[in-house]
Amino acid sequence: MTQGIVFEWYKVVPEDCVEALKATLHPGSVTAPGHPLSSEGGGLELTLGTMKTNNESRMLFSTAQVEYVRYWLYEMGITPQQIPLPRACYIVTPDMLRSEVQTMYKTAQDLRKALKDLGKANKRVKDVDPDIADRRETFEKVRNLYQSTNKNGSWIAMDVEAWERDHSEITEFGYGVVQWENGEQKTESGHWVVKGGSRNGTYVHDNRDWYLFGKTEEFSRSGLKQRIETLMEDLIKRGPVYVILHDWRADIGYLRQLGVPVDKFVFIMPNTPPPYGLFCIDTTNLFSALEGQKQAKGLSRMCRILGMETDRLHNAGNDAQYTLQALMSMASGLPVDAQRDARWPPNPSENLPNVKKTYAREPRPEDESDYDDAMW
Repeated sequence: MTQGIVFEWYKVVPEDCVEALKATLHPGSVTAPGHPLSSEGGGLELTLGTMKTNNESRMLFSTAQVEYVRYWLYEMGITPQQIPLPRACYIVTPDMLRSEVQTMYKTAQDLRKALKDLGKANKRVKDVDPDIADRRETFEKVRNLYQSTNKNGSWIAMDVEAWERDHSEITEFGYGVVQWENGEQKTESGHWVVKGGSRNGTYVHDNRDWYLFGKTEEFSRSGLKQRIETLMEDLIKRGPVYVILHDWRADIGYLRQLGVPVDKFVFIMPNTPPPYGLFCIDTTNLFSALEGQKQAKGLSRMCRILGMETDRLHNAGNDAQYTLQALMSMASGLPVDAQRDARWPPNPSENLPNVKKTYAREPRPEDESDYDDAMW
């Protein structure tokens, strides 16, 4: 893959080929039907890659696309010779990228807007904390997996409640699942409790009897574990399983007791939908990336900021369902920076001279940039 194609390639070609190359790669040209790089029906497919060295994003042409542009210009008689390849310093290899996503730009307007947004995003990440940078990368991977057309797996949110006086005694398990069959979304949820188990109410709200998304089922302790093992086995047979937790450190020990194969969890998201695997997603980290802040937020506060209503928290079934809804809300939306601006628009006063910037909620790093700051 190659970067700097639009802004740098023409500098190394013969003078009598410069204008032809610029015109061929102009946003209005490269997205038009009939362009040599156009997909069927028009539009340009590029790779959006995140660099390991500085977390900045680049729009990348494939080497095949570059080669074909050279060939096409010469064969059509537009250039008197095959123009030289870009310099080697503009080559980007897969090992230089944190992540890569194929993206289609249907119109020149789409491409220009994407470039402008990319320039803004790259200015934001220059001083981003490394932890936030990692969470931003995970956010984009989760978003791309969730929105992929290859929906071959299951997304399951889980929550566990334990007795407030002895955390080794598990009292409730809740889950919410979203899957796709023949392109149609299907959901499932459950709230399972230990029959005769201890009750909270002194330090933690006792909402065991207030499951809002279906009927609560009771099991013996051994029966609960067996039922959860069966649930996981059924999901694993369908393909990859994305386990969604809100602060995984709080629940991982409980899930191990309940027979969930947590030792097989993978915490690094794949770039493309895998055929199998157990992947753990923490919504506290996703929301941290969306906010641009390291401080973790509790489930109630996260949902409130996302505009979601909650009720009867500390019921494992309800908590799992709200966790799933929060994941779906973030993963089905825009890229992280565009989504943040759409959810919490900056105060209009930020565009006025000599006025201190204020925001609709907590401050976050903002900067303006023209799209030509982005390298592609």
